Amino acid sequence: MWELLLWLVGLLLLGTGLQTFAFYAIWFYEQRVSPELAAVPGGTPVRLWPGLLGAVREWLSITALVVSYPLRLLHDASPVKNRRPGEEPIILVHGYGGDSANFLLMQWRLKRRGWRNVYAVSYTPPIIDARKLAQQVADHVEAVLRVTQAENAHLVCHSMGGPLTRYALHHLGLAGRVGKVVTLGSPHAGSRVANLFPAIGAAFQMRYQSAFIRELNALGEPPGDTRFYSIYSSFDNFILPASSAVLPGAGNIHVPLHGHCALLYSRRVLDEVEACLRGTSEQSEPAEESAQEH
Repeated sequence: MWELLLWLVGLLLLGTGLQTFAFYAIWFYEQRVSPELAAVPGGTPVRLWPGLLGAVREWLSITALVVSYPLRLLHDASPVKNRRPGEEPIILVHGYGGDSANFLLMQWRLKRRGWRNVYAVSYTPPIIDARKLAQQVADHVEAVLRVTQAENAHLVCHSMGGPLTRYALHHLGLAGRVGKVVTLGSPHAGSRVANLFPAIGAAFQMRYQSAFIRELNALGEPPGDTRFYSIYSSFDNFILPASSAVLPGAGNIHVPLHGHCALLYSRRVLDEVEACLRGTSEQSEPAEESAQEH
């Protein structure tokens, strides 16, 4: 029994380790062939040993995501409750292929820090049109608002959750219902990594400068007074080029040496998320040239 368990753990670590290595090999190649697109506000050169340590943290983070993935079955079954009447809810929106369990640690930490109305949601399946997934996000937001009897919610969105939320604000009635949106490693201009996935549904639409992405960005800022923040890292091994995570008009915050999945587990990122939600973030605005590239 124990031998089988150790064998499964070893196989899991090998699989996630190979994936991490492969994605950082692509990241390294991207840095060399398109340095102008890899440059981001606040970005600094990655040195060898800190980079290796960051890659190990990303390896462990993606392993944790895989292990916790089935917990969605319990998490999604939990009824939405109004834990603190009058407090605007925080809704956590996962990325491509993820689920609500991706935010288990961040949700727990936010509650420990005094945020009571914190909810993580799931949308499925990722192979369908991004517009339909955005509708699921909008439906979740409306459901949480009904239960909490709040007028507005704040959203924290990982990866593809960012573009889906932006689409919902433009087209699906969320305008005026969302106070702040904080994106974590979101492909606001798409990602070349999406080319590795089958050319169907949301994966195809998340490709770098896809028709869906261009149409979304051509709309400009969503209607209403929603405040946007984008937390990103030039070390993100899923968002390529790195400049895709910079959102024109938003408060853009660089966190060095964070891989894509490590953003979900980082205390530094949690601190930045809290600062954005409280309105105390010392966010930077995107450089003019970066904004023009989108």
